[in-house]
Amino acid sequence: MGDGEITRGSAESSLSDNGITSGGMVRRIKQVEDDASIKGVILRIDSPGGDGIASDDILHAAKALSKKKPVVISMSDTAASGGYFIAMTGDPVLAYSNTLTGSIGVFYGRVNLLGLYDKIGLKKQILSRGHYSRIDSDYGPLNEDERNTLRTEIEVFYKGFVGRVAEGRKRKYEEVEPLAQGRVWLGSQAKQNGLIDEIGGLDRALELVKERAKIPATERISLVTYPPRKTLFEYLLNRDEDTVALETALFNKPFQKQIGALLGKLPVQALAQGGVMRLMPFAIEVK
Repeated sequence: MGDGEITRGSAESSLSDNGITSGGMVRRIKQVEDDASIKGVILRIDSPGGDGIASDDILHAAKALSKKKPVVISMSDTAASGGYFIAMTGDPVLAYSNTLTGSIGVFYGRVNLLGLYDKIGLKKQILSRGHYSRIDSDYGPLNEDERNTLRTEIEVFYKGFVGRVAEGRKRKYEEVEPLAQGRVWLGSQAKQNGLIDEIGGLDRALELVKERAKIPATERISLVTYPPRKTLFEYLLNRDEDTVALETALFNKPFQKQIGALLGKLPVQALAQGGVMRLMPFAIEVK
């Protein structure tokens, strides 16, 4: 299961505690691919998206898995932007009627902290080589040439996103692009627009994957969840010092309510990395 925002990370990174890291997700997919006892796979996605490059890595691994084993994509509450992108393996895609999906679009994230550095008396000296080597620097604004270059890069990423959707949905680019443009669809709308195949949950996904794996409907099977749920002991051992320090600083009084509530609604990990994002530009909370 892929749960949370998509970020770049090593193969040792967690999938369940810190969202979806590209290294961790690719490693898990490879484990499933190499496990001869697994006859079919349900890729369950609950993600608003995240880093564009990380999404590419995960989709590449998922497509490699799809070539070796039957795969069915099952969308949970949200499978949008990068979360939708990693579902484009060409396999059947299921969602609930109220699943938030689509959001086929990209944007670029970059912070300019020059004013803050000046306020606290911090000076930085940038050593660079190459015309656009400072384009990701947080020490100053972009110039016009850098803005134009970034716009070109963003457009390339966007066209690539639409192209991957067209390939995965077996449709023409011109048919998909009007449904893209960053628009978010409910699962029922996505079904009408051909962005998913069926309305259904895990039960229907299980039926489909058994059909594709040529397993009789009446045959009993064992379901194995990846990643396995961590014990409390494993969770405590895997918490790094930086994470603990950050939690202590941000969630202790008097900032617990104000900052804690804010960070709970923002895709902090993905935005902090900067770069091109395949990420829903807003959060929807249903009460």
